[in-house]
Parts: sequence; C-alpha cells; structure tokens
Amino acid sequence: MVAEFKNIEIAYDDKIVIRDLSFDIEPGQKVAITGASGTGKSTILNVLAGFTPYTKGTLNVLGKTLNAENIQWIRQQLAWVPQETALHFDTVREIIDAPFEFASNQELKPNASQIQELFDVLNLPIDILDKTPATISGGQRQRVLLASSLFLQKPILITDEPTSALDESNRKQITDYVLGQKDLTVIASTHDAYWMEQSDKVIAL
Repeated sequence: MVAEFKNIEIAYDDKIVIRDLSFDIEPGQKVAITGASGTGKSTILNVLAGFTPYTKGTLNVLGKTLNAENIQWIRQQLAWVPQETALHFDTVREIIDAPFEFASNQELKPNASQIQELFDVLNLPIDILDKTPATISGGQRQRVLLASSLFLQKPILITDEPTSALDESNRKQITDYVLGQKDLTVIASTHDAYWMEQSDKVIAL
C-alpha cells in the first residue's frame, strides 16, 4: 500500500475543511482528486506531503505513519510538482538542477542526453534551458517543473493541477506520458476531464 487515509479530518482556524476522508492508494495507481474550488483538493496533497497537518485520523505512507518522526523519510519518497511557476529562478536550467543540489539526489542528476530525451517527450525546445522562466509560457514552465520532478525517479509523484496551463494537444501528450509510467504512483488534483478519464481512481470532493 502506498497510502492509507483513515478518517482524516483537516481544519484551519477551527473550521473543518475535510471530514472523515478515507481511501487507499495502491502501488503504481493513478489517482485524481477533483471537486469545486475550495473543497480541499490542494489541501489533501499538502497533507500527504507533510506541509499541512491533519487534525484527526491516521495517514500511513509506504507503511509508515505520517508524523514528525517519519516525515523526512516520507518526503524523500515523493516528487512534488506545485502549481507555482518557479519565477524566482534566474534560468530554466536552474529549475532542472535545483533538486539535485541535495546530497541524496546528486547521483540522479540528469546529463545532457537525458534532458534532451525528456524534453522531446514533453514537447519542450532545448534552447529554453538558458532562458529566464519569466520569458517562457506558463505551459512551458509547468512542463519544466514536471521534468525536474520526473528526473528524481521517486516512487510517488504528487502534482497540483498538472495540465492547467497546457493547450489541448500538449495536455493529452503529457497526460498519456505521465499516467503511462507503470511503476509510478501519481496523485493529482485536477479539473481536467481527460486526466480523470485516464486515471485509475477518481476521488470527488
């Protein structure tokens, strides 16, 4: 089991956002979390990554309870693709390289041919590596963040609205590629109908 949510409750300032949430995620499963704005889709991802605490229930990730003792180990098993566009980096290359500055990831740093191969799959021109993030499109920034996370080769990918800035052709291509990774467990918040159709499980809030 990759993750087990058991009667999870999440509250902000004494206001309950999520109540009695229970579901399981199996290895390699593709899970889409959907619902109207404000229903807690991104909050669930933040809880799973240990950024937001849950107030009741139990959450197990890869057999370990998500708590202060285990959070560091659990985060090492996750690749996180946020909705933010990484504009604080000076170049696109820095976005790709950033995760590999940590000692635990250095051996996985991609070489030029690996970057070229994944950029081709994600329909990204290689010359954007030396551009500033502000000068490329939102859809390109989204795909660059995805590429950087995929290079980490983690067993779990968490992604928040992964196709929100993509046009229709790129949306389908990226969805097919990411959800086609057999051994990768993917948990995404999304409004994208095609992404949900291709997922193994849809959780509607």
